[in-house]
Formats: sequence, structure tokens, C-alpha cells
Amino acid sequence: MKHDVQMALLDRMVELRKRGRDQRANGGISHLSLDPYTNQEILDRELETVFSDCPFVAGHVDRVRKPGQYMLSDWNHQPYVVVRGNDGVLRAFMNTCRHRGAPLVERERDEPLRAFVCPFHGWTYGLDGALSGMPCAFAFPGINKQDLGLKELPVTESTGLVWVHPKEDGPLAPIEDLGCFSEDFEHFALDRYVRYKKTVTEKKANWKLLIQLNLEGYHVAAVHRNTLAKGYGGFLDHDAEGAHLRILAAKAHLMDSVRMPKEETNLLDFVQLLYFLFPNTIIIINEHAFSMLRFFPVAPDRTLYSYELVYLPDRYGGESGQQSLRNRFIYGGVVIGDEDFAMAEKVQRNLHNGVNDTHMLGQEEQLVLFFHESVNKWIGSGPSGQGTR
Repeated sequence: MKHDVQMALLDRMVELRKRGRDQRANGGISHLSLDPYTNQEILDRELETVFSDCPFVAGHVDRVRKPGQYMLSDWNHQPYVVVRGNDGVLRAFMNTCRHRGAPLVERERDEPLRAFVCPFHGWTYGLDGALSGMPCAFAFPGINKQDLGLKELPVTESTGLVWVHPKEDGPLAPIEDLGCFSEDFEHFALDRYVRYKKTVTEKKANWKLLIQLNLEGYHVAAVHRNTLAKGYGGFLDHDAEGAHLRILAAKAHLMDSVRMPKEETNLLDFVQLLYFLFPNTIIIINEHAFSMLRFFPVAPDRTLYSYELVYLPDRYGGESGQQSLRNRFIYGGVVIGDEDFAMAEKVQRNLHNGVNDTHMLGQEEQLVLFFHESVNKWIGSGPSGQGTR
């Protein structure tokens, strides 16, 4: 982001520290129903609306820079493939043969595609999605190949991220949708980064339980007492663009920034910056690297979780640089997977024991309520909170 924006945000964080406030908190205690974490009908509505009507981040552009390079969906509910054509155009298709529905590509490989070839009967499609070949074509008299191209989805690349809309006619304008956050990404030049590694695992917790751990800092001192808590300054602040969020977490040495000349000051030296891109993506910005977390519901109590690290190659040269990347990737897995998500799985197991009718949110946890209200606006239900007091 621009330096003047960084300094304005840093000044705001310093003022909050002086006042001892978190997130410009206001209002009283809120209560969340437990149904959104356990109810299959609610999940079905989320799948029919949030995950069918809302554009989402498919991945980082590094996977599709050259002709034939592609990325696959991690989620069977939306089996798409994004590919760079020989003409340089980025396209997204449903990863489904038009003959009898077999998946065309079953796993990501480093080798570029020359065409889509169905492993079931050998139907072949160009990288533009057009049907180009059918074994024993005489057995299909009267069909028009032009009518049997792959089903195409809207796709675009913007500030280093690839966005897909799950509907064929869905609107896709991430720059306008993200507002000033797109300027942040443009300044960070995320398109210059390259992928280090990606893992996909299943977690035994509701997708919202996992996401909301990144929307409040109240748990850090307890859950991350031996990791994040050592460098955490104790409070958050945020900005919203629609349902998207920019979240700033103070580092322990935040007040050291007061003694530094503004022209020599970098926001990331004193503040941890992350973005929640509705509905299911979190981007954690670090100096010269960023992590991308994505969440895909499988059942009310199960979520597919994708964790990806992307970095600037000129900042991680040699064996020492690669070791630093390995350590960063492992550390992220410990903090997020072994600590945050392990706690979410424990909470999920306790949802049915009858002790709590609701979950309570204090003033430092109000972004969790904001997130649930954003989801509910999409599914068309009433507020998830059961009132504030």
C-alpha cells in the first residue's frame, strides 16, 4: 500500500494503543446461535447462495503465467480448471467432459497442458474449450461440435490473484469490489511473487469456525502463548469494504515506531496485516512473502482447508533463503493448524453437549459477528446474533 496510507494506519494503531482500545470497540455483548455451525439446512443455503453467487479467489497467478499452465479447484463442489491458452488468454472451465461427465484433469502437475483429453473415452478439447476430437465420431451422427465445448466460467486476474465466478453469467469485477484494498495489493505487487508450496487438508470443524479465528485477537494470549503471543501487541483494528476486511494486529514493539522518522518507517515492521476476502479467503501479508488460506465446506462439521505460501524469489536466494521459506511454511502450519484449528475442532465437538445455547462475543470479538452478518445477508436469513446488550 502507499506510504501515506501506511503511516495513517500506523498513527491510528498508535492512538488506539495509547487509549488502550481494541478495534475501536463499541456496543455490548453479542450472542451467536450455534445452528450455523451444525445445521445441514443452513449449510445447504450457504452452498446455494454464498458459494454459488459470490466470486472467489481461485489462487495466485504464478500457477498460470505461461500457455498450458493451469490450476485446479481443490473442492469437488466446484470442479473448475483455470488455464492459460496458447493465445495468452486466461480461461476457466468446469472440469467436466461434455460426453459422460468424467473429470478432464485429476491433479495439478508442473507440465503444461497441450489439450484437455478425457481419460474415459478420449474426447479432446483445445485450451480454448472447443471440442476438437472424438474417437469413432461416426457413432455420433448429427451432433455439432460447436455445441459441445467445455462450460466456461468468468475468470480474471487482478493484482496477482485469479478470481472465478461460479456461475456462467456471474459478474466479476474484483478491483471495484475490493475498493481501496485493491490499491493495497497493487502496491504490494503480489503478481511478482511465486508459489513455494501448497497443502490441502480436511479439518473437523465448520468453515466459519475456522475463518473467525483470524478475525479476533482475544484468543492469542491463551492459544498461542508459546508462538504468536510473544510478538503480539494485544489489539486489532480493521477497515471494511463491503464484506471484505483489512485487519491490523499490533506487534509487541508497536510504540517503537513513534521514535522513527516517517520516511524510514514501514507499516509491516510494527503491524501484522491480513485481509479477509469474502467469502472464504484470508491473505496474511509479511515482508517479501504472503500466506493464502482458503476454506471450503464439506459438511457442517468438516472443511477442506488450503494453505499456500507465496514469496519474492530475489529475497530468498540460496540454501539459506530456502531454509527460511521452509521454516516459515512449517511455522504457519503449527500456528494455524496445530493451534488455531485444533481448538476449533475441540469447540466443534462440544457444540452438541447442551452446555451452551449460544456463543458469547465480547467487544474484542465483534468482527466475528460482522462475518456472520455478511454470510446471512447472502443466504437471506435474519441476523445470526440473538441481540446485544
